[in-house]
Amino acid sequence: MKKKDCKIIFLSCLFLTFLIVLNNFQPVYTQSNKSIDTSYNYKANSKIINMVKPGKAPSVTIALNFNYHIGHFDLAANDNTIFRKNDFISGRNFGTRYGYGIGLTGKFALHKKGNARLNVTGMYNSFQSNFVISESPEGKVSYNVWGAALGFENNFNPDTKIKPYIGIDFVASFISGKATFITDTTDFNVKIKSSTRFGADVNLGLEYAFNNNVGLSFGYKLTYANMFGKKSQSSANPNETYLNDEKLSQGVEIPYAGWKQFVYSSFYAGFNIYIGMKNRK
Repeated sequence: MKKKDCKIIFLSCLFLTFLIVLNNFQPVYTQSNKSIDTSYNYKANSKIINMVKPGKAPSVTIALNFNYHIGHFDLAANDNTIFRKNDFISGRNFGTRYGYGIGLTGKFALHKKGNARLNVTGMYNSFQSNFVISESPEGKVSYNVWGAALGFENNFNPDTKIKPYIGIDFVASFISGKATFITDTTDFNVKIKSSTRFGADVNLGLEYAFNNNVGLSFGYKLTYANMFGKKSQSSANPNETYLNDEKLSQGVEIPYAGWKQFVYSSFYAGFNIYIGMKNRK
């Protein structure tokens, strides 16, 4: 595991700990024989009070999020995050690291209080070796990832304006793409045929409701897209291949094939539409 990967996972754990502590924090008072003058108690601003005052949790939340992706492990190109033709052909990595995407999620409260929510998500993500960083002189590769997710989420304060949450999803991904190898004569193009993979993600974030109808959300998600369904196979067409992410038996050679993990972090922000929510005035 690379140092950057460890740092991201460590920071996400810290953020989760902070949310849990914030939700369960209660002020502690000590008793004393001496009387305490409380006549100067400060009254909080009404706007601050309304942020934490409970109301009615939404029955349905529709979230549209925009994502920035950073790949880990074999979805990180080489050590310098640059596409290398030989590494890609030998199946050492996927040849790219950074990407972007969009997701639409429906969150359905499973009870009146609204803490437990069923999440249904549709998404599109793109990873490109020349996104964020300069294009490699050896070529380029890109992936299109269409996906669907079903999961559960715990919203710690669903009936207030500020709503921290954590959740887990089971994810189905349909991954395709294309690669170009630069040569001294004619560039060689390879199509990566669509492959289906199954995995999971862990999601934590924060919602802020402007009113009873709309709000903002932002957060972090860690996705392991090809946890299940790995497969490596050869193609009769030299200009076509598959995702080829399964480990090969000793002595077997298939172009572009090798044990590879499609794992990435997502930092996202977006808009929420609330149905059935009522904040206290």
